[in-house]
Amino acid sequence: MTPAELTEEIRRHLAPGVRAACGDALAARIEVGMAAIAQQWPHGPAPGAELAAYAAERIARQDDLASALPRLRLDDLYLAWWACRGDDRGIAAFEAAYAADLSRLVQRFHRLSAEELRQGLRIKLFVGGGDSPPQLHKYGGFGFLQNWLKVTAARTFLDAARTERGRRIEAELDDDLLEVAVLGGSNDPRERHESAQVNAAVKRAFAAAVAALVPRERTFLRHAMVDHLTLEQIAATYQVHRTTVARTLASARARLLEQTRAGVVADLGITPDRIDSAIHALDSKIDLSLSRVLRDPPSAP
Repeated sequence: MTPAELTEEIRRHLAPGVRAACGDALAARIEVGMAAIAQQWPHGPAPGAELAAYAAERIARQDDLASALPRLRLDDLYLAWWACRGDDRGIAAFEAAYAADLSRLVQRFHRLSAEELRQGLRIKLFVGGGDSPPQLHKYGGFGFLQNWLKVTAARTFLDAARTERGRRIEAELDDDLLEVAVLGGSNDPRERHESAQVNAAVKRAFAAAVAALVPRERTFLRHAMVDHLTLEQIAATYQVHRTTVARTLASARARLLEQTRAGVVADLGITPDRIDSAIHALDSKIDLSLSRVLRDPPSAP
């Protein structure tokens, strides 16, 4: 297709009002985009009706099309469309185009496996999971694909880091720290099995809650539980008021218990009152538990 033909094919998929809002700006952006496509990927699939429908769907989403059209990047949209087709050449072209950006980002997460990070991102971008479509489908073509990818990759890697931190924390929590007498030490095998299930769920949920702490909460808790600093010492170190430190510690502790309770309820599908004794036991041992799992160097609050 020529730029003019592709423009008309895109317009054909648009509602009359959207078509009118495009004016002459659409044709100009399509011409620039097709020139870039021909230069960067001369051996890729020829832009045609499928790409036109893909582009039209995203153009129609814009609330203020007149101001958005100057930011339309057909070449980036083409690359996303090509990779989303499941074409190995398209995926290879996509990864080659942003290899340097992804390498720099992966290096920032040096404690995690680079290959696992890359593979997790590939699945998220090009495959999706369950009922979720490939994430790359969400790129709308307005603004640089490079910037969109950096944000998406960073969020994916952060999620992986939190998951890994949760696993590490869970592994470091000794069973006796979170041992809870849910059923009063019953000798009934079924009740003991249920108690063990609750104990395991509490451990998982507490680890996830600790992993989700924001930097300031994590830092202040570490100083209090691991370094045994007083409120005044923490306040002086970070030049904040003593009350701020006390409030941060109290809210973090309360949120850890709340998130643990919610996590267990969601995990096991039971009512909150069924785990009251477990949460009470955790509350009584939370300082010791935190002193075990907050031994990493603190992040800046």
